[in-house]
Amino acid sequence: MDRVMMEAFVRHTGRVAALARANVDTDQIVPKQFLKRVERTGFGSALFHDWRFRSDGSPNPDFELNHPVARSASILLAGENFGCGSSREHAVWALREYGFRAILAPSFADIFFANCCQNGLVPVRLLPQEIGELFRRHHAAGGEYQLTIDLEEQRVDDALGFRTTFSMEPYRREMLLHGLDEQAGCGMRDAGGAVKTHTIAVLPGDGIGPEVIAEAERALEAVGDRFGIDFTLRRFPIGAAGVAAAGDPFPEETRAAVARVDAVLLGAVGDPSLDQAPRHLRPESGLLALRAQLGVFANLRPVAVFPALVHRSPLKADRLEDVDVLIVRELTGGLYYGEPRGREGGGAAAVNTLRYTAAEIKRVARVAFESARQRRGHVTSVDKANVLEVSQLWRETVTRVARDYPDVRLDHLYVDTAAMRLVADPRAFDVLLTENMFGDILSDEAAVLVGSLGLLPSASLGEGPGLFEPIHGSAPDIAGRDVANPIGAIATVAMLLRRGLGLAEPAAAVERAISLALEQGARTQDIAEPGAAALGTRAMGERIAGLISQERRSRASVPS
Repeated sequence: MDRVMMEAFVRHTGRVAALARANVDTDQIVPKQFLKRVERTGFGSALFHDWRFRSDGSPNPDFELNHPVARSASILLAGENFGCGSSREHAVWALREYGFRAILAPSFADIFFANCCQNGLVPVRLLPQEIGELFRRHHAAGGEYQLTIDLEEQRVDDALGFRTTFSMEPYRREMLLHGLDEQAGCGMRDAGGAVKTHTIAVLPGDGIGPEVIAEAERALEAVGDRFGIDFTLRRFPIGAAGVAAAGDPFPEETRAAVARVDAVLLGAVGDPSLDQAPRHLRPESGLLALRAQLGVFANLRPVAVFPALVHRSPLKADRLEDVDVLIVRELTGGLYYGEPRGREGGGAAAVNTLRYTAAEIKRVARVAFESARQRRGHVTSVDKANVLEVSQLWRETVTRVARDYPDVRLDHLYVDTAAMRLVADPRAFDVLLTENMFGDILSDEAAVLVGSLGLLPSASLGEGPGLFEPIHGSAPDIAGRDVANPIGAIATVAMLLRRGLGLAEPAAAVERAISLALEQGARTQDIAEPGAAALGTRAMGERIAGLISQERRSRASVPS
């Protein structure tokens, strides 16, 4: 394999230039009028051109990088969501040619982050409060401020008392350390790179679960081959499969295994033959026990409409444009877990208990607000505070948490209003925060927006390994017929990579492959036009895995 060499980055000490602006996009980094060149060079002089220069062409003395102390800077300190906008690499080329070796920010656009790594510019994510402290120290020093970035030890310090660590995907770190770009990524194993092995417990489950999870595994294998990442996949039974194998929907072997892995990939649970079984033998009991074992408390369900499938939604196309909702659902409290519960009076009465503590609400609210910070900065909290005391506590607690996030807008909706608005004006939502049962219902309603339950992934997060599963059920009526849509399971792999393992660019590659397959017309039965040819489960999985493996920098190079 030919390897493209870049300047290796191991340890660098340099002057810091501070750009205290959020959401700096690639058009601001390099304005469009300078993009006519096809070479990678010649863009440094255009860096931040519209900020660096006045309309008459003279330097703008007020712009941060025009200050004398910033002119020899090699480290850029920036605000959140740096590099958003288009996917072009010119912005990175300009920064690199100008003299920057590294950028520190609370967050980066995913594609920009990947482009940095591919071109020898080191992107370092630090906590917002750490970035704030660096801005303060830079200002106090009058701009005469230096930092040392040690990529080998993943450490940042200023030799004046500030010291912190950061993390980076192992294969990205190795390529930057060795001066190799992405094209060399598949050779990292042969080059002796220290690539971490990620261990994933795979629980195929029941019904169509094993079929769609097989395609999710195929996608993981394609990611591993393309990016030089080692995945160890260990399979265990759960649900009805657990009852069949060990007389328990959450067998002891599975219970022990999920505590020792980096992430858990789940198919689906449920079997109608066990609907009348004692509660402890029902497949759903295994799922609830799995969530409790992992300590996951926040369920994240992204709902974004694929442009190629707008016509498959029952909503009008003009209501679906730019719809991108993240539903954050509390997962381990509320009616599903509250005690006492059960049947009384010989079955003539029944009781369930709705209970939450402020601590349970606070922790899931923080997940919602942190997510909103990485998105469009808006949280909508859903409750029924006009009639439920638990909802009153929910609203009060979320409002208190919001005070720690002044950059995020909060509003509250009653659940019935939220349900109506979700179909009437879905673009109004960014992050939707809900308790357990409301979230269960609203997230299934939101699936209508995209056209099929088979398209949507989910992630359940807590203090330990994350649980990742498509949102659809076991669908026993179509099990074994090779007609189930595996896209939800494959999209779940993307969430596992990003949220579970911190591998942002491989996650983006999976998402791009799904979108490209749909753009090329690939359809399973549930999303195909009536009478049109449809791919089976396996064929769709193979198509997407092939696109993951083949995609490089130019989508046009991918055969259809």
